[in-house]
Amino acid sequence: MDLTLPMFDVLEDIIGSTSGVKASFAGNQWFVVRELVNLVKSKGIEVYVETIPPGIVRKRAEGEPLTISGLSIDFKPEVISLPPALMEGLDLDNSFNYASNDIVIAYRGKEIVNWCDLLGKRVAIPNPNTEGIGSQFKDIYTQTCGDYNGLIDSGKVYVTKVHHREIPHMMKLGDIEAGIMWRTEATFWGFKFVAPTPNKEGKLAFGLLKNHSEKAKQFYDILKGNDVKDLYQKYGFKWIA
Repeated sequence: MDLTLPMFDVLEDIIGSTSGVKASFAGNQWFVVRELVNLVKSKGIEVYVETIPPGIVRKRAEGEPLTISGLSIDFKPEVISLPPALMEGLDLDNSFNYASNDIVIAYRGKEIVNWCDLLGKRVAIPNPNTEGIGSQFKDIYTQTCGDYNGLIDSGKVYVTKVHHREIPHMMKLGDIEAGIMWRTEATFWGFKFVAPTPNKEGKLAFGLLKNHSEKAKQFYDILKGNDVKDLYQKYGFKWIA
């Protein structure tokens, strides 16, 4: 029975079957996941995947529920996708690095050339406390331009809660002049963008948690295959597995 109702009953970052393998992925690959779920299903495995900020994926792997409005998703994931540094200390059976990406400034109107051009503009920036890209941008800006807090406190900066949803939407509406995102995201949306130097490479790793089922192990093994490699490369990710 379908209860999908635009603007009301829609969950863009949750896909698949809740009776299947439970997975929690860093949100910047959401546009890959629908095809990934279909690929895995064609191999006989049902999967549930949530695409959310990495800091929240980490908390999910530690056993915290995910709350969306009145819905509480309290089962623990079996397979996760995170930056490798956020895997440290988790109760894992196995993990491997699989993709990399670099950070860009997507912009509207007048060309932006470097990180320091952001000061004085209406900009959306990922939260450094929950998103690896936000933390990396903070480091780059501090190293290159100096006062990160001065940028944030300028009155023109919006710090996101879920950057991969908010920033593209704000860009399309014209609410901001620029937004920090991954190269693959800017490419997917067709935004003009620049990748200034210095820059930082973001890596992603798949991890198999020790609470996994046999089906989850099969799903994890599929993630190592050429079909998945081709899918990620199709969307501009650099495959590093």
